[in-house]
Amino acid sequence: MTRYTKTGYDLDVHPAHVVRRAHQRATLCFQQVMAGEDLSPTQFAALATTLRHGEVSQNHLGRLTAMDPSTISLVVRKLLKQGLIKRSASDTDQRLSIITLTEEGTRYTLDRLERSVEVGQKLLSPLSPAEQATLLRLLQRISGDEPGSAEGR
Repeated sequence: MTRYTKTGYDLDVHPAHVVRRAHQRATLCFQQVMAGEDLSPTQFAALATTLRHGEVSQNHLGRLTAMDPSTISLVVRKLLKQGLIKRSASDTDQRLSIITLTEEGTRYTLDRLERSVEVGQKLLSPLSPAEQATLLRLLQRISGDEPGSAEGR
């Protein structure tokens, strides 16, 4: 126990543990606000990103949403099955899969954007507006995804 104590390890304040707990709260907020939807936060991120960017390669969609290739592949497969997106080969590079929203996917995503904003508001509700801005700025620095930075993209 002496050796353990000397390390200074404390789970309750370990940054990785605290971030994981915050992620759990974010997921819970999403599930509460989006109750009754067959939709995960990663699936919604892919839908909203496709809505914003229009036609996008599956690979680029993965980068835009910070998902590794296997995760974006699973997300795309689920959204295809739901009829919310369609996938086609690129006209210029047959190796690329191009993702676009279907008409239903566009309606579905637009109808849920405000609720997604509500998820963020609920998540950050224990903080003042200034604290919210500081937290988001610091999390973006930690993730290497500061606005205007090409590093996290």
